[in-house]
Amino acid sequence: MNIRLLMTPIPLDKADVEEKTVVVIDVLRATTSICAALMAGAKGVIATPGPGEAGDMRAKLGGDGVVLAGERNGVRIENFHLGNSPSEFTDETVGGMHVIMTTTNGTLALNRANKGKHVITAGLVNMSRVVEAVAREKEDLLLVCSGREGHFSIEDTICGGMLIHRLTERFGDELQLNDAASLALLLYRTNQDNFHEAIARGEHARFLASIGFEQDIAIATRVDSMPVLPVLRDGRLVNEVE
Repeated sequence: MNIRLLMTPIPLDKADVEEKTVVVIDVLRATTSICAALMAGAKGVIATPGPGEAGDMRAKLGGDGVVLAGERNGVRIENFHLGNSPSEFTDETVGGMHVIMTTTNGTLALNRANKGKHVITAGLVNMSRVVEAVAREKEDLLLVCSGREGHFSIEDTICGGMLIHRLTERFGDELQLNDAASLALLLYRTNQDNFHEAIARGEHARFLASIGFEQDIAIATRVDSMPVLPVLRDGRLVNEVE
């Protein structure tokens, strides 16, 4: 299995994703919030690149049964029902609903990666489900870290490194890693006993804490706390049931 990791989605193009399993990572916070929405009983999550596209999708689907969720600069978009904090996605807010989501980083990465043969979203909160799915497929794997506004983020890279670490425990030398994947693996192994602290010290976590979202960091770093597998089906992310 060849594993390629991109530390940001900037270099991603169509040729990168064709015939591959693509895993999109945005620990703080989109892929964590997608898991939270599906855990809470949302019918699906539709990722859009911007607020305008989100509004257009809502009009297409009809207002009933649809929730708009998203942020810019970390805070809820004006006139949207929800922001991007995983704690906002509850049975009461999204149960039985379609969630249309747009975020600064994660949904942009998803829209760049959505032509993959299999597209999955991953965070620390659903790590084991993602590992099981990837191990079953045994296909070439592309890990896309959403980063922060086009730049490296420690939390997404550590998450990718954890995924690679768990795959090496299963497949060993069968895995062929690009240099970025090897670096992510080293970053995780160096911090595996204190990755929560490493993430909390990162730029993005410090920014979220400064605007009042410190709780989101704690939620996003609870490994396997949301055992769902968001997979892209017909333009929406749904929970693939085992």
